[in-house]
Amino acid sequence: MEQRTFQIDDQWNIIYYPERPSGFSVLVIGDRSHFVEKDSSFWLQHPGRMQILEHLKGYGYTLFSSNLYGANWGSPKAMELSLNLYILFMKKEIVNKRVHVLAEGAGALLALKLMNELGNNIRSVVLIDPVFSLKAQLEKEKENKFFYKKWLSEVAAAYELEPAECERYILESEDSVIAEKIPMKVIQIFGSMRKEQASLYRQIQLARKADLQLTYLLPEKRYKIPYQIQKFFNENEESL
Repeated sequence: MEQRTFQIDDQWNIIYYPERPSGFSVLVIGDRSHFVEKDSSFWLQHPGRMQILEHLKGYGYTLFSSNLYGANWGSPKAMELSLNLYILFMKKEIVNKRVHVLAEGAGALLALKLMNELGNNIRSVVLIDPVFSLKAQLEKEKENKFFYKKWLSEVAAAYELEPAECERYILESEDSVIAEKIPMKVIQIFGSMRKEQASLYRQIQLARKADLQLTYLLPEKRYKIPYQIQKFFNENEESL
């Protein structure tokens, strides 16, 4: 059995099984275009994500993921579903209870919240081209008024708010505090990097008790991503 799908709250979830399980697992949180369906997922259909998936399975990782209501932008209901998925996964699968987290783009917003909620149950976190702040994303989206309305409607739907109410909510909200003791790695592709990202990463590095590993890759070097992820996960598996 290569994968298994099941539903929680009408949302499809998927488990990707390796041939030779190592006992370690990875919760995958996708970007806004991520999806999980009854018989497929974004990671099974996209060649680059499939490469990451197969590479990690080759090292014995059991990966699991959820549709999470589509583009959720770290919404409370997506948070609740991911916690329920983690609990169910740990009950049903024979794996170490301390999970790795792999998040991409806007999925980082949910990953940061999970780090605070699950604490020591998260072994390490890898973020690819992460969005760290919903408020900063709002300011970026405002640069193009046409796309801003579409983006705000998407976030409002995720948070179950009206667009005007959602805008106020974002502007008045505080960004997630980044859990200090969980090892974290950021993989940043140069073409998708905003000018303020580098200074943000330096601030995080200075503030954290646990190190923040930073890897910058040129777009043509994306093939290195699976190796970078696996190496970092492995470095954080010495203690069970």
